[in-house]
Amino acid sequence: MTPGEHRANPLSVVVEALKMASGLVALVAFGLAGDFFAGDLSTLATLVLAAAGIFAACLVLSFVVWRVRTWELTDEGVVVRWGLLNKRRLTIPYEHIHTADMSSELLERLFGLMTLDLDTGAAAAEGDAARMRGLRAGEAETLRAELFRRKRAAAGSPDEKDSAPAALADSAPDERPLATFGLTGRQLLLAAASQTSAASQAVALVILLVNGLNQLIEWGILDLTGKGDELVATALPVLVPAVVAVVLGAVVLGAIVSFVLALVHYAGYRVERYEDRVVVEHGLLSRSSRTVAVDRVQHVSVRQGIIRQLIGYAEVYVQVVSAPGETDGEPSGSVLLHPFVRIVELDALLAEVLPAYAGVLNCVELRRLGPVACRRAVVRAAIWWPFATAIFFGVHWLFGLSGLLASAGWLLGPLLAAAVLLSVALLAGLVADAILAWRAARYGHTGRELVLVTGGLTRRTTIAPRSRLQRMRVSASPLQRRAGVATLSVRTAASDADGLELRDLSVVDADALLAWFRPRGR
Repeated sequence: MTPGEHRANPLSVVVEALKMASGLVALVAFGLAGDFFAGDLSTLATLVLAAAGIFAACLVLSFVVWRVRTWELTDEGVVVRWGLLNKRRLTIPYEHIHTADMSSELLERLFGLMTLDLDTGAAAAEGDAARMRGLRAGEAETLRAELFRRKRAAAGSPDEKDSAPAALADSAPDERPLATFGLTGRQLLLAAASQTSAASQAVALVILLVNGLNQLIEWGILDLTGKGDELVATALPVLVPAVVAVVLGAVVLGAIVSFVLALVHYAGYRVERYEDRVVVEHGLLSRSSRTVAVDRVQHVSVRQGIIRQLIGYAEVYVQVVSAPGETDGEPSGSVLLHPFVRIVELDALLAEVLPAYAGVLNCVELRRLGPVACRRAVVRAAIWWPFATAIFFGVHWLFGLSGLLASAGWLLGPLLAAAVLLSVALLAGLVADAILAWRAARYGHTGRELVLVTGGLTRRTTIAPRSRLQRMRVSASPLQRRAGVATLSVRTAASDADGLELRDLSVVDADALLAWFRPRGR
């Protein structure tokens, strides 16, 4: 890496201009759509001229931003300078870097560019300044390796720090990983298939279907007023199978869409373990490469959906200190370590990638929750049922009071019956999830690590070193005190707190965990 100030690649000027202009051009096109469909073809020329003007203005703005923004590697850290009128400067010490993420959106990939995002856990203050855009792929990889070499040197002795610049200048850029993992074609297909979530797609299709029926009614094609009884008598035997077929078709189509999205997301997955960091790459259209400093990992989370519980696989995440937000579809502090690992091979993966967490699940003695926890979980899941029933009867009463039953009363009965059936199914699902969560819940500790297993249909196993726990709290409501149970809540410095809370464990075990967390003499 040559010394001195650096700028983004000049091609990034065009990329950023295209990004800025695309939204504005879309707005102009939307505004001219009415005239175009009315037959005024001159709007096409207007759109072209407007697009050219918008792109030219965005190109000038992008060039100015590119010209005033520079970054430099100094002895203190990465120095980023920007600002046209108000000159600003941000220094990021090497030892404060938690993650270094490389990403490349589709447009950037077409131009061979990448973005390097440095996260110290204080991005709320750093904002966009910690992102270095418009780097060539090889340049971004070299810079990231250089940053972690300097981070390693900054954590060493004073003599090492003084000699770091000279040593780093002569260091080999082709540092080889200590371990590498990937996905075979079969594993990639199974990972995408077991990750499918058809619910959101099915709901969207059902909403579209309802809107379509409503439009048919407005157009008078489907006139239901005054013909409800006749429709129910003649069309109901055909309507019910048709609705069931549509719902099943929506679920299947949603599963296919989710499968394709997951396949694109997991494609090209690779994890590499270096001496002081772990690099995770994946993505087909938008490539993501996240680098995690091993000493910044706060806890490890093993997650299993219902399908993966049945086939014995899981996905593994590491949690690091990061600012709130989203990165690659996950909370920014959550880094995917492996998307599809066999449970029996989990310890071997951790031994190669994160040795400090290896062997914990094999040697920890986990305890289960008592029967009182099952009763309380079921009550929590079912407590809303009286309120839902009251709402149903209230809606029925309002329809009768407003006089709508006189013209469409035949429709209210089937809708109310469907709503009750759906609510009963939802109640059954919540109760089943509560029972599964109680059966799966475990807790225990080794001499140095806390292990919590939570969740029902989606199960999460969390391994948190005691040295990373910032807080452990035991609380009990009046009803919990009467039952002799309490809620355990622990926190690390990572932003993701899911899986770090366990309800209704015995007070004796909760006190024992507190004693383990703050042993005498600490």
